Amino acid sequence: MQILALQRGLFSGISGSLLDAWEAGSPDDVITRRDLDEGYFENVADKLKALPELVKASASMGINEARRSYRQIALRSRSNLTRLENEIRKTCDRHTFDCTLTFQTLFPIPPTGKPNFIYTDHAILTNHYYPDGDVAIKRWEDWLPAERALIEDAALIFTMSTHVSDSLIEFYNVPADRVRCVGAGFNARKSVIDSDDVEPSKSILFVGFDWERKGGPQLVEAFARVRETQPDARLIIVGCEPDIAQPGVEVLGVVPLERVGELMAEACCFCMPSLREPFGLVYLEAMNAGLPVVALNLGAPRDLVENGVTGFLVEPFDITALAGALEKLVANSKLCAMMGCRARERVAREFTWEVTQKRMSQAIREVMGS
Repeated sequence: MQILALQRGLFSGISGSLLDAWEAGSPDDVITRRDLDEGYFENVADKLKALPELVKASASMGINEARRSYRQIALRSRSNLTRLENEIRKTCDRHTFDCTLTFQTLFPIPPTGKPNFIYTDHAILTNHYYPDGDVAIKRWEDWLPAERALIEDAALIFTMSTHVSDSLIEFYNVPADRVRCVGAGFNARKSVIDSDDVEPSKSILFVGFDWERKGGPQLVEAFARVRETQPDARLIIVGCEPDIAQPGVEVLGVVPLERVGELMAEACCFCMPSLREPFGLVYLEAMNAGLPVVALNLGAPRDLVENGVTGFLVEPFDITALAGALEKLVANSKLCAMMGCRARERVAREFTWEVTQKRMSQAIREVMGS
């Protein structure tokens, strides 16, 4: 089987990892990879074409914020949609293939007449499930017709988590038999420390770039309550640099990847109470490192974290519950070790690229009759 794989950007390394697993697990398949965003917005012409969108966004965001977000605005522009249509057509004309595989849903339909399969962590209307999700939907409203058409045309849609599957059925009216939740894997960060040799700590680890969306302010508020009963507890913040002057909080910002592995080995638990999380590979990384995870009972974490078994799920904005879950773990190293062990076993059993690829390959072959 010959597959033309179409992606936009790095997609957090997801597309590359899955296709690497595909080539190893199904060596008879021939996969052609094409990144349709490669080189985009690196020239004046692309920037000028998106200028009307910048002006439009400035009215709601303010000119300074819009200028800082110009590339993201351009990616959502009508001119970029037209560019993608042309790129897809030219790419399909150049290659021989039996089917296409598109990563995520922000594509025009490949004009091939051949089956198209989608693998995605999200869709625009999935945002209905999140607090303030209407803001994100409004941001992508110009793309909704193209996304709907792609979804309706797909032979099968593979999702990384069940809340995305639910949204496709509920908001896009996709028949349930055309939606398959196949999960995902992750790329483990190597640590120079064996976590089994590390003394139990009272460090809570947060890793994320978008402080507000990832629930950082709620975590800091909950951590202040944890410190009332656990005065030696620490909160380590990695990936972003919020301005926090609070006892026990250490803001590291962006650090080398190997340092993230070390911090996971040193922590007692991982917490990212994200308010909008398409999937969250970092949860799997933490679980693989033997950490219990505290997350919100919202979106993808409901698939990943078994409440009371591999960590805790709490409701959005319930600071009392969030603080209580963290306090249980900080105060009990044996509980952390037990939950962390179960978390690592769950990842090894259910969340690998090999498992995901096998599920997808089998389903595609059923459709293709091969």
